[in-house]
Amino acid sequence: MKRVLITSFIVFWNIAFIFSQTKADDIKGYYYGSEPKTHDKFQMEIYKTPEGKFEGKVVWVENKNNSADVGTVQIRNLEFDSKNKEWKNGRVMYDGSEYSLTVSFTDDGRLKLRGFLGLSLFGKTMYWTKDEALRK
Repeated sequence: MKRVLITSFIVFWNIAFIFSQTKADDIKGYYYGSEPKTHDKFQMEIYKTPEGKFEGKVVWVENKNNSADVGTVQIRNLEFDSKNKEWKNGRVMYDGSEYSLTVSFTDDGRLKLRGFLGLSLFGKTMYWTKDEALRK
């Protein structure tokens, strides 16, 4: 009986470990967020480039005054770091400036984006929600 319990535990742990791992393509999809200064809502699409990096472009904005942003690529060059389960070395355009960017998933499944100049300590964090209806 003891052997069966130990074997069952090992099998369950391995299955849980395999399915809980973040994979590079998990970031692909459509996300909703809001602009921190104006609180305007927007939707972004994150996709993989032919070079294997990830980019994000504006798909929709709530405020018609910002409609010029639709279609523009705001996130570039994200690379997946499998050891830390995050995307890093990216660049994000925000408020007319370009910042370094790291991205990861929170425990509740939101996308956490950290933009910064120089040290990550000096930056801003945004959280986006994945649009499950458009999930591929």
